[in-house]
Amino acid sequence: MKLKFIIMLSFITLSLSPCYGQKNKDGETGRNKSGNAVIDAIMSRRSIRSYKKEQIKDEELNKILECGINAPSAMNRQSWEIRVVQNPEILKNLGSSFHNAPTLIIIASVADNFFSPVDCGLLGQNILLAAESLDIGTCVIGSILNAFETPEGAEVLKNLKLSEGYKPLYAIAVGYKNEKPDAKPRDKEKIKIIK
Repeated sequence: MKLKFIIMLSFITLSLSPCYGQKNKDGETGRNKSGNAVIDAIMSRRSIRSYKKEQIKDEELNKILECGINAPSAMNRQSWEIRVVQNPEILKNLGSSFHNAPTLIIIASVADNFFSPVDCGLLGQNILLAAESLDIGTCVIGSILNAFETPEGAEVLKNLKLSEGYKPLYAIAVGYKNEKPDAKPRDKEKIKIIK
């Protein structure tokens, strides 16, 4: 009797646990492997290069952006500007290197601020991890600078109305995932601990 009670209690605990039985928006059951949401987001995030056509919800976008601007920055200068493009025509004018994502977040840094690219990198990582925590795909797009070199891209850049002294640094494609790529190998030999 005592053994049956323990087994039943274990089953109930596992079925109610946030680590088991949670379903994502596709109805698939996921597992929180480490029990730590931040570590799980870091370890599960992949660059997504295939997106569903459906636009992400405004509340999801707002939460992702709010997490982004809560990144640390040198002397709290927040030396970044963010432009979010969801207009299909504008995205088309920027070219096809955004994997047909329905949202493109453009991150701009202050050209003459030594710390600004680092600040923008921290902001971007917050965006990537916040999106992953919502099961929304992302891909960092460094080639955005090339897109702005075309006549159509130059017109888009002008319409972004960045403040004086700010220039685009990179972009992040954002949308619902249409693929689940495996992790690429990581080289742990790059790590050296000096004691």
